[in-house]
Amino acid sequence: MDLMTLQDEVEKLVHPFLYEQGVELVDLFLSGNRRRILLRLYVDRPDGITIGECVTLSRELADLLDTHNPIQRSYVLEVSSPGLDRPLKSDRDFERSIGKLVKLEVNGQGARIGTLQAMEGDALDLEIDGQILRICRTDVNKANLHFEF
Repeated sequence: MDLMTLQDEVEKLVHPFLYEQGVELVDLFLSGNRRRILLRLYVDRPDGITIGECVTLSRELADLLDTHNPIQRSYVLEVSSPGLDRPLKSDRDFERSIGKLVKLEVNGQGARIGTLQAMEGDALDLEIDGQILRICRTDVNKANLHFEF
């Protein structure tokens, strides 16, 4: 089974479990070789997630994966928070980030840092220095929450 198919299968297995726990699956990353697989899950709650919750989820997810056995070889499971500069990928990520400072890597324009004002279809409205810049999501190579310390 190729890694993309395995990733889809693992996501279908863990997503309902996480939903029952009130936890959102932000991202799932699968890599490896014939001998060992790395399965990294980024999870969050609306009010944030603690290290202790990640540890508990890791144990419970390991039991779930071992019971259903979608990964037929040795694997390493990591469960983590997406962090302060979390990637924005899905519509839900962008919707949740409205009103927050974001950094967008835009084709041909470089990095744009501003407050995400709105998302309408495939368009993002980013406020930079009091001006609204409309950016097409298909032109965005990478998007993250941005924090200035």
